[in-house]
Amino acid sequence: MTGKSTAHRYALILIAAITASLLLVLSWPRLKASLHYLPVDTAISKYRESREIDTGQLGGLIERAGESIAIHDHYRYWDGLSELHVLDSQNPARSFWERRRALEESISAAEKAVRRAPTKPRTWLRIASAKEYLAYPSGQVIPALKMSILTGRVEPTLMLTRLELGLRYLHMMDAEGIHLVRDQAVLTWTTQKRPMLKRIESGHLGLALLREVMGGSNQAIISDIEGHFDE
Repeated sequence: MTGKSTAHRYALILIAAITASLLLVLSWPRLKASLHYLPVDTAISKYRESREIDTGQLGGLIERAGESIAIHDHYRYWDGLSELHVLDSQNPARSFWERRRALEESISAAEKAVRRAPTKPRTWLRIASAKEYLAYPSGQVIPALKMSILTGRVEPTLMLTRLELGLRYLHMMDAEGIHLVRDQAVLTWTTQKRPMLKRIESGHLGLALLREVMGGSNQAIISDIEGHFDE
């Protein structure tokens, strides 16, 4: 009886060891990719804090992000690669065509990211903004903008940019798109009055278009906005 118990115990230990080994083997690519991607993650985080990046490192960071994807295909690596390509497109040392190609690469990587993780409002907005800059047809810009709003309606760092972009395409939008832009206008005014007033004053936000998109149901907001410029 004792011999059978001992054998059973050893069998369980062996099964546990095999299972642990299999889990380690299966998780290794994910861990390896995460470690390989770490310098990219660090560089992007620093850029978001300082708005500065060493352009000389961009090529190596882009290559590292691509290598991380090859090790383990994950939406976060595609998203980071997309953001790096946007930064590369802003490099004054690049030619016009190189900057344009970098934006195309950014769109391609971002679209791969949202196919894997659709609820990424910042990534959808990056797609919309890049396509607008590259003069894509409105039918390719507006859907990405709408997805940015639909997947993250209240995103304080995105709302003002989405409102500006939405107003530029207002006359090409369907009823749903107009409703979404109107909602962003109300939310932005409610939460970010001062930045919104500055953008109106600088001309980046057209007051006439705001009046149009707000409609009669938001006349109190329009009156409030206009009151700041009448003082």
